[in-house]
Amino acid sequence: MRTDLFQEARRRIGKRRMDQQLALSARLDEIKEKIPEVIEVRRKLAMTSVEVSKLILQKNTDIKAGMEKLENVNLALQAREKQLLAQGGYPADYLELRYTCPLCKDTGFVDGRRCRCLLEEMQRLEVEELNRSSPLQKSRFEDFDLSFYPDETDPTTRQNYRAWMGRVFRYCQQYAADFRPDSPGIFMYGTTGLGKTHLSLSIAGEAARKGYSVAYGTAQDLLRQIENEHFGRTENAGTLDTLLSADLLVLDDLGAEFTTPFTLSVIYNILNNRVAAGKPTIISSNLSAKELYDKYSERIVSRLYTQFVQMRFIGKDVRQLKQQRAMEKRT
Repeated sequence: MRTDLFQEARRRIGKRRMDQQLALSARLDEIKEKIPEVIEVRRKLAMTSVEVSKLILQKNTDIKAGMEKLENVNLALQAREKQLLAQGGYPADYLELRYTCPLCKDTGFVDGRRCRCLLEEMQRLEVEELNRSSPLQKSRFEDFDLSFYPDETDPTTRQNYRAWMGRVFRYCQQYAADFRPDSPGIFMYGTTGLGKTHLSLSIAGEAARKGYSVAYGTAQDLLRQIENEHFGRTENAGTLDTLLSADLLVLDDLGAEFTTPFTLSVIYNILNNRVAAGKPTIISSNLSAKELYDKYSERIVSRLYTQFVQMRFIGKDVRQLKQQRAMEKRT
């Protein structure tokens, strides 16, 4: 993990703590105005710690008896504070500092080791950087137009283009609405220009808006990036870990990448690890089943056809039809 991402993650965690402290300060000001006796009780509570120090320093004093007395005073004051808050219509913990992460109390560390919340924030930063130039927010379900799919029968599948793609579209909508980090993976396949990228990005955008971490990229770009990092050609690192840990991974245009033993091993590693972890992956490809078997190993193709929901796209190149419509409008 790069130092700059680590430092940014620490800054974000620290900001959470500061925000909570400012919020507590505002609540204290509110209570000071509405229930001033609570503030006096808290002042007395703070003084009990001073009394403990005095008790320890005093000679010829029954420390045990003195500590028990102070403890009883402390408990009575705490009970009085809760009583006053309740009478004023406030919850008992209204004046407690509310940490986003109770494990590390928003410090990022537990017993000198990185807290889970810090590691998760670092992963989010990796995903943000990975998606910075991606079209993640550019495709929405509202823009998917079924009228581009002919109301005709596909001679190969003997299915009506529009009816079939209507079912595909509705499945993707429902998948996005119900998305969870343990949703099934989807393998979208069909010739180019049929909307695979549009629908996979629409799902990804919905998942991202719900707060899930989403990593998107073409197979060609992501594999090139992982290869450059593996062989030390770039200072960046961690792309593979980010793809493995994201709540949802969208791997677009599988098959367009240049195939090497290294890329084959990376593809299998991604598929195998995410399937084993129960993490959903959406993969799209323009290749036919035969082309997939010719290009990849049996273990990769078997993963695609046995561990993913199969989603075939049929129709005519939508991008060409859109261009034709645009030209017709201009003329």
